[in-house]
Amino acid sequence: MKIFFVWATIFFSSRCFAQYHKIYDATYLQTPAIYPSGTDSCQRFYFLHFKGFDSVLSRLIANGDTAKYIRVYFSFVIDKNGAAYNAHFEKIASTQYAKGITSKTIRYFPGKMYYEKLVKEMIMQMPLWKPALLNGLPVDCKIEDHLQFWVGLNPPTN
Repeated sequence: MKIFFVWATIFFSSRCFAQYHKIYDATYLQTPAIYPSGTDSCQRFYFLHFKGFDSVLSRLIANGDTAKYIRVYFSFVIDKNGAAYNAHFEKIASTQYAKGITSKTIRYFPGKMYYEKLVKEMIMQMPLWKPALLNGLPVDCKIEDHLQFWVGLNPPTN
């Protein structure tokens, strides 16, 4: 009888029985996860809930990095129910253009763990999203996003 329980335990904990959990990249899904109030509201949420602006600005001004756009990159996962989890801080970068697709990483920001903590706190407060769909079924998807702000006087007009 003990042998039966051992084999049953091995079978139920094996990879062939376990459900495969895949996280899809939102950029490659036909129907990615959607913030309930739209993209602009999502950016407003980031600005209202990110608590690291003072430390980013003080470091930038101390190093003379002004008259440019600063981006704080991060990523997180939206699950099948629309809840955000697994947030990660990626980098802080600068760009000359508001809608530019390239940016240069700023290397003088130590304390990645500090910004990691701030991003996790921000994402934990996020409301439920409309989940991503794959073949009509909700799936988990990874979102890579950033918040961007101008440092300096008189931002350029587009």
